[in-house]
Amino acid sequence: MAHLIAKLFSLRIARYGLTGVIATTIHFVLALAVLQHWPQAFALANFVGFSLAFVFSYLLQTCWVFQNQPSLNNALRFFVVQTSALCLSILLSSLLNDFSNIIKVAVVIVLLPLVTFVIHRCWTYSQAEIHKP
Repeated sequence: MAHLIAKLFSLRIARYGLTGVIATTIHFVLALAVLQHWPQAFALANFVGFSLAFVFSYLLQTCWVFQNQPSLNNALRFFVVQTSALCLSILLSSLLNDFSNIIKVAVVIVLLPLVTFVIHRCWTYSQAEIHKP
């Protein structure tokens, strides 16, 4: 079983997925923690959760998933991709207005990680991979 798990995490997409699950959990737990102390501070709770999850996600994806060094260049590209993904999720939700909320959420949580993975692979970290020995 350990060999199977090691083999699975040798795949970049599996590491990417695990990083996303952990980052989402961080966002969720931190937002709930803020709301425990300030129940009306929904925006603050999500800002804190998102910010720390974003930093975690950037560092883990850079170092573990894409095996690069953190840099200002890939941090800015990472931010652009993640912000664009947020905008795309809002657009998709509005385009799927006639569908149930479950369908809208399902489309977003399946499609966006795949799209962002490809963009990160082809753009965010592309310059670093060119210079790898």
